[in-house]
Amino acid sequence: MRLKSNWAADGALMLTTLIWGSTFFMAKDILGVWPPMAYMFVRFTGAALLLAAMFPRRLAEARGAEWRAGATLGLLMGVGFGLQAAGQVYTTASKSAFVTGLTTPLVPFVAYLILRARPGVENLLGVVFASLGGLLILAPQGADTSVNLGDMLTLGAIALFATHITLMSVYARRYDVRQLTVLQIACIAALFSVVWVGLRVWTSFAGADALPAAFARETLPLVWSGRILWQLVYLATVATVGAFLLWTWGQARTSATHAAIIFSLEPVFATAFAVAVIGASEWMGGRGWVGAALVFAGIIISETRWSERRERKAARRARQKTDDIVREAGTSPAPTLISW
Repeated sequence: MRLKSNWAADGALMLTTLIWGSTFFMAKDILGVWPPMAYMFVRFTGAALLLAAMFPRRLAEARGAEWRAGATLGLLMGVGFGLQAAGQVYTTASKSAFVTGLTTPLVPFVAYLILRARPGVENLLGVVFASLGGLLILAPQGADTSVNLGDMLTLGAIALFATHITLMSVYARRYDVRQLTVLQIACIAALFSVVWVGLRVWTSFAGADALPAAFARETLPLVWSGRILWQLVYLATVATVGAFLLWTWGQARTSATHAAIIFSLEPVFATAFAVAVIGASEWMGGRGWVGAALVFAGIIISETRWSERRERKAARRARQKTDDIVREAGTSPAPTLISW
């Protein structure tokens, strides 16, 4: 058994996941007083403007293929965020978090359907361990285990997230990381701009009572404070601009399945930040420790080269068999350009 050597890509994806984990308590704080669509509009619009200022040339040089890739990724992620937010109206936060954690085991199947990419044994075992760990960390502990509309909306969100991760592994290798990031965030910002402005126009003409229940909170006024402001700045800059640049760079150098296994660390980091900021009541005790250990075990397992080792052994056996046949026939094997 040998460890893989792409530590830079894994480090970038792990840092991305760490940043995502740090956003949990901030987003929860903001959404306590802000409408969800308004929060997403401000966060992603700010990030898009910053990226456009950082990489104006990359934005200006983008052609049809680059825009299609960015729009595809942006729509998948943007609609996924929207479904997830709408689903939280009908389900509990713990159930929403658990269902979202199912993205990890879903990615290998989506990657196979779209790319025909068959995951290795170590990847599948890593997915199993990471998913079990996520289950222990995120599964709701109360009596509410029924499936409702919120759960179904969140399932739709994770299908989009899994597709996004899969296509990101393709587009990130094909296009410039900075260009793909700015186009993707710009499309997400445009999507939430249209939704938020549309909701405002709708309520101004039809009244707040005409809104569906999933958007009822969009009529709330925007509450500003110093705390809200610095959290929004962090979420737009570090958690969106920085995280998406790291994510795109890292996933250009690894598979979608392997990236999804590393992303399963998000609940571990989110819980750690919540315990540090909110208090020990956010920790789940022994079950949380076991879940965190399983997630780390899944990542370590996925880092091994079991499949490649078997392939090399099979190739050596095949070559040895060929040499034996040639030797028995009394001739010398032909020279080969491949060094085993």
